[in-house]
Amino acid sequence: MQNLRRAVFAGLVAGTLSEGAAATAGDGGFVEDSELQFLARTYYFNRDYRDSPNNAGRNRFKPRSERNGYREEATQGLRLQFASGYTPGSLGFGLDAHAMLGLQLDSGGGRTGTGNLPVGADGHPDHRYGKVGGALRLRHGETRLKYGQTTTSAPVFAASSNRTLAGMAYGLLLEDRSFDGLLLEGGRFTAASGPGESKVRGDISTVYGRLGAYPVRLDAVGFLGGQWQATERLQLSLYASRFDDIWQQAYFGASHRQPLGGERALRVDLDAYRTRDSGQSRFGRIDTLASSLALGYEQGPQRITLAYQRVHGEQPFDYMAFGDGRSSASMVLANSVGYSDFNGPGERSWQLRYDLDLGALGLPGLSLHALHARGRAGASASSAAESIYAGLYGRDGRHRESDLGFAYRVKAGPLAGLALRASQAWHRGNASYLDGDIDETRLVVDYSRSIW
Repeated sequence: MQNLRRAVFAGLVAGTLSEGAAATAGDGGFVEDSELQFLARTYYFNRDYRDSPNNAGRNRFKPRSERNGYREEATQGLRLQFASGYTPGSLGFGLDAHAMLGLQLDSGGGRTGTGNLPVGADGHPDHRYGKVGGALRLRHGETRLKYGQTTTSAPVFAASSNRTLAGMAYGLLLEDRSFDGLLLEGGRFTAASGPGESKVRGDISTVYGRLGAYPVRLDAVGFLGGQWQATERLQLSLYASRFDDIWQQAYFGASHRQPLGGERALRVDLDAYRTRDSGQSRFGRIDTLASSLALGYEQGPQRITLAYQRVHGEQPFDYMAFGDGRSSASMVLANSVGYSDFNGPGERSWQLRYDLDLGALGLPGLSLHALHARGRAGASASSAAESIYAGLYGRDGRHRESDLGFAYRVKAGPLAGLALRASQAWHRGNASYLDGDIDETRLVVDYSRSIW
C-alpha cells in the first residue's frame, strides 16, 4: 500500500509541483499521512410540476402548451479525493486533489433541468461531464491556509454536495484551532463550480440572482467567523460575509441539548441571518432579518421537532449559490426542507417533524423522517424597478410541504460503505407564491471506500 501511495503521489506532483518540491515530498508525513477516498453515486431524480410546464432544456424552444410538465434524470457520479499529509517542520506544506466524473444514464432534452447534468445551448443535456482540481495547503501549529479549489461549510458560504457531483469554491480559506473548542475561519473566493457543471472557475451568484430579469454574477465573496463549543451541551456560531456591491450578511447560531434523565433530552436550535445591501447595491435595496427556532424532544430512538421561522422585510431571504444556483447549502434555517425554503418576503412558517432511528428496534443503519410545514408570506416583494426581486412574489402567498424520507447505511461486512437514501416531497402553493405545485422523488445510492 505504501508503494501505491508513493506512485499516486508522484503522478500528482508531476502535474502540480516542481521537481524541487517533489524531492522533499517523501519526508515526514506528506505521503505517510495521505488519504485517498472514492465515492460512487447513482442518482435518480423526478420532479412533476403538476399543472405547470418544465421550462428547462428543449422546452424553452417550444410553445408553453407543448412543454413537458416534469423533469426526470438518472445519473452516475464517480469521485476521487486525495489529501496529503504535511511536510515536516514548523511550516508544513500539503496538497489536495480531486477528480469527478458525471455520466448520463437516462435523460432527454424535454426532461432535463434537475441540476444533475449540464445543459447545452441547444437544450440537450450532456452525456458526460467532469472536473479536476486541487489546492495547496500550509500548516503552522493549529493554523491552516488553503489556496485553490475547496469545499466550504460556513453557514454564510457553503458548498453543496446534494447532487451527483459536489460544488467547489475557488479562493483562499484560513482555519485556526489554537484554542480548545474554538474554530476560527475566514476566506475570500473569486469563482465557484456548481454541482451540475464542469467549469473549474464558474460563477458565484445567489439563489435568487439567477431568477431575475437580469441575472447578476458576483466578483468576489468574503466571510469571517467561528464556532465555539462553549460547554459539552452548548455550541455558539457567529459569522459575517460580504458580497461585493451586493450585501453584507451576518449570522448567529446557538444549539443546546439538555438531558432530562433516562433516554430523554430536549434540544433547542436558534438560527438568524441579518442582510443589508451595500456598495453599489446591484440587487437593489435589501433589508431582511430571517430567523428560526426549533424545539426537539428526544426519547430513545425517537425525536419530535416543532419549528417556527420568520422573515422580516419586503425582500425574500436570499443566500449564496454556486454556478447555476440550483443547489446551495448556505442556509441553515429550520424550515429549509426538501423542496421549499419558506423564505418569502415577510413570511411566517411552522414545521412539525418526526425522526426515528430503527437501529434501536433491531434494524441497525436504518432511519426515517416525516415532516409537514406551512407558510404564509405577509408582504409583497419590492416592486422597485432596480430590485432583482421585483415581481417574484404576489400578495398573500401561501404554501405547504410534506416530506417523507428513508436512509440506510451498511456499517459492517463486505458491503460496508454502501448507503441508500429515498425521499418524497409534496409541495402546494397558490399563484402568489414563487414555489408552485410539485411532487418530487429522489433515490440515491452511495458507495464510499477509503483506498488508503
